[in-house]
Amino acid sequence: MAENKFEAAVIDKLRDEGWDYLDDYSGVTIKHLYDHWRDILNQNNHKRLKGKSLTDDEFSRIKLELKKNKTPYDAQLMLAGAGGVGTIPLNRDDGSQIELEIFYGDEVAGGHSRYEVVNQITFNNLPYSLSENRRVDILLLINGLPVCHIEEKDESLQNQWSAFEQLQKYDGDGMYAGLMSFVQVQFILSQHSAHYFARPKNIESYNRDFVFGWRDDDGKDVTNTMKFIHRVMGIPALHRLVTVNMIPDASNDNLMVMRSYQIQATRKILERMKEMDNNGLIEREGGYIWHTTGSGKTVTSFKVAQLLASMPRVKNVLFIVDRVDLVNQTAENFKSFAYKTFEDRIKVVNGRELKKGLRKNSQSHIYLISIQGLDKVIKEGKLASDDRMVILMDEAHRSASGDAVKRIKRALPKTTWFGFTGTPNFYSDEINEVKTSKEISTYDIFGPRLHRYTIKDAIGDGNVLGFDVTYYESQIEADKKTKVSDDELEKEVLTSLPFRKAVVNDIKNNWVANSSGPIEMGVRKPNQFQGMLAVSGKQAVVAYYNLFKKDAPELRVSMTYSKSDDNGVGDSDLQAALKQSMEDYIERYGTRNFLEDNDPERAYLNDITKRISRKKPYNTGNDDDRLDLIIVSDQLLTGFDSKYINIIYMDKMMKEGPLIQAMSRTNRTIDRNAKPHGKVRFYRKGSAMEENVKNALIIYTKGGNDTIEDASKVPDTAEQKKLLDDDILAPSMSKQINDLQPQIERLQELAGEDFSQTPPSEKEKFEFAVTAADVNSKVQRLVQQGYSIGSEVTDDKNQPTSLQIKTEEQFNSLQARMNDVNEMLPAKKQIDLTNIKVAIESYANEIIDYDHLVELLNNYMDEKSNQNRTAVEEHVKPMDESSREEIGAVLDGIERGEYKEHFNTETLQSTRKVIRNAQQELKIYKWAADHNYNGNDIISAYALYSPGKSLNDNPELSQKLQEIEEKLDIGFFQTADFEDSVTNYFDKINNK
Repeated sequence: MAENKFEAAVIDKLRDEGWDYLDDYSGVTIKHLYDHWRDILNQNNHKRLKGKSLTDDEFSRIKLELKKNKTPYDAQLMLAGAGGVGTIPLNRDDGSQIELEIFYGDEVAGGHSRYEVVNQITFNNLPYSLSENRRVDILLLINGLPVCHIEEKDESLQNQWSAFEQLQKYDGDGMYAGLMSFVQVQFILSQHSAHYFARPKNIESYNRDFVFGWRDDDGKDVTNTMKFIHRVMGIPALHRLVTVNMIPDASNDNLMVMRSYQIQATRKILERMKEMDNNGLIEREGGYIWHTTGSGKTVTSFKVAQLLASMPRVKNVLFIVDRVDLVNQTAENFKSFAYKTFEDRIKVVNGRELKKGLRKNSQSHIYLISIQGLDKVIKEGKLASDDRMVILMDEAHRSASGDAVKRIKRALPKTTWFGFTGTPNFYSDEINEVKTSKEISTYDIFGPRLHRYTIKDAIGDGNVLGFDVTYYESQIEADKKTKVSDDELEKEVLTSLPFRKAVVNDIKNNWVANSSGPIEMGVRKPNQFQGMLAVSGKQAVVAYYNLFKKDAPELRVSMTYSKSDDNGVGDSDLQAALKQSMEDYIERYGTRNFLEDNDPERAYLNDITKRISRKKPYNTGNDDDRLDLIIVSDQLLTGFDSKYINIIYMDKMMKEGPLIQAMSRTNRTIDRNAKPHGKVRFYRKGSAMEENVKNALIIYTKGGNDTIEDASKVPDTAEQKKLLDDDILAPSMSKQINDLQPQIERLQELAGEDFSQTPPSEKEKFEFAVTAADVNSKVQRLVQQGYSIGSEVTDDKNQPTSLQIKTEEQFNSLQARMNDVNEMLPAKKQIDLTNIKVAIESYANEIIDYDHLVELLNNYMDEKSNQNRTAVEEHVKPMDESSREEIGAVLDGIERGEYKEHFNTETLQSTRKVIRNAQQELKIYKWAADHNYNGNDIISAYALYSPGKSLNDNPELSQKLQEIEEKLDIGFFQTADFEDSVTNYFDKINNK
């Protein structure tokens, strides 16, 4: 399907979904869209304008107001306005001041809202573009404002991701200013691929990790573009997408758009509330959302809280967390996501303040409180309310114990509960000896599961990483003949000084390999990542901390655990040890003295988490700020995220939800070459932990047991194998090495065994660049897993295998040749070495299409029938006009008997080049005649032209143009115009 036909099909589908196509405002310049918006402003503000339409001067002042929209964040705030109506101020010619209504967020599919689609809009004289004109594919207008920009690509002709680069280029050209500053969401469409993303705040912020596809309610990918348009871009879905489903992030002056699973979860909760309202019922158990750790639950829960607080019948929303330190952190996040008009309705409270707030009859609020604080005030009998409220509970798998829930539900009888969790509590599966930590499920407390997005889904979408897991066993455990009880093993081995020393030495000896970045020209930059060590109990935290100080002083280590209020045996020693670690930390980093704060432990914890996450003020890249390792017992194993933590060392037994939560500290995404998986190292009872990991991953990918009746699912070996197939667990090194060997052999065929040779043809250069980039990426991942280039590993059959790249020098040579060859390719064919997946798709697409074209031409050469000629002409329809003309000339040449030998890809390329040059000469002669220049002179100048070179860098062409200028007797002040005219034309025809 040619691109223009695909565009027409997209517009037809949009019309079916409720959009009006404006033929009069398509194929025009952006100026005409300003005129259209002006007409709409006059219509929607007739009363405010007192019947007097906007004058030219007044509209000019409105356009000046648009310059305040420096980012999509600014534009979103202008669209949101106050009370759901976006406005823009105007000083009228008569001196009066009014607010013009420009957008109606709450008037969805009705009221003042009008939905229009235009296409092929031209932008003249963009401020940062060398091109005179830029033409965009499709714009979606709501009330005349272009809120969405669509670029589509015919996937048979080019990779759809080139549309992403095109949008980025438009941003760099300065397109998204003025009226176009209102573009909130950008879409990339091809026939079988559809993606969307929030417009980034600048050209540097374009990141493919934040480009999203769509999953349906059953978790299936929606790749058919027409189905995608129906679900995402129809009315009212698109209106909600650019309003309700946008998140302004004040902390980063940025704009976020919710992903499909976040939108669906939000909708499920709102539908559940409406169902109760319609039936006149209040159910205490609303339901729970299961979204895996790292999938953006904070954003989802905030949006749900905001929307619930806006419902007429809901008096207040209580957002409950299970740790005091998380209350303020959550409040900061919520306020950064809130519109200015909503910020004051978000409040952190204690029990007394909550009681006071609930008595007021003001507008609804979101109150944030810890479960401990809420339960305490209720136990004291100081809080009860019959108001219609909603409780949202974060980390619902651990936040609510049975007794606390019962007390709160009795005190707040008209309150509905919704939970958010990445690892729900399920009933034990006795058949497979998988037991949960509590004999109560998340279902029992919150009601039915409303939506799920598992770790398997998140890994498939690229939102989190899979895991690279290693299990260790002590010699006593490995010796199956030695029978020891668990108590004996714990006492004699696992808590012994030699065992802990062995753990410290293993971490120390492998620190460089585990914390360094990817190989770049033979060097791995050290200390690019940090780690955590989780141990069994606070005493173990102290013991390990002291061992690291003694045996690994070169590592920067801190420790933390929550302070105990029980004053039990040994607590004073633990407090003294924590105080000593804080003093060590203060001395090492020169921080303020946390011990003088009202809450020293919280201030200390806040600082170390910022430091290891490289958040302000520790985000400047100063190595003096670096913290290598945090030792914990339970603290920070949930609710703490840092993409710079790539490994967690475990000397404790864990299972099910807590185990997945702890492992997930490592799986936040960053550069995939540097961090392909989150690393987990189990030092305690390796064989038992291997079973725990597999069972936990099966439960939290497939779904666990909400009720006792569910407890009959049997994990089998096929399910465990899928953990590898779905990239949840990293495949073995031997498998990765064996899979790489054919690619390495092909690279050596192209560039020699030592990769010292440059492939001769452009086709082979392109193949080499793409394949080498893929191999480089995979070798980097092997190295991050612990593979040493040149070493051997054993496969599943205990046979040795090693990579065919034998030395670091050989790998360096491959990287150098990859970069050199890529630079030799034409600009249009150079690949983005940081995005190998796109490059591979591009290579496969090109080779398959071109090989088939050769086959069809050869068929026509063998039998000059109309059927065979039509087959060629149909195949080349998606190509651009110039390419179709070239192939048409080849067909005519075959018919005249000029081409008698079968083509291959190289001879067809060379034949097309000859035809292209001849056609180009004709075009140059025509252009020269149109401008009254001598055609032969312009042809001779073009022979000296080099793409990308200015006249200053091309003295031969500069000299030739001066000679032509003398012939034409061009005056001094006209020479620049002449030279620009000629070189711009050469650039234009060269980029065809």
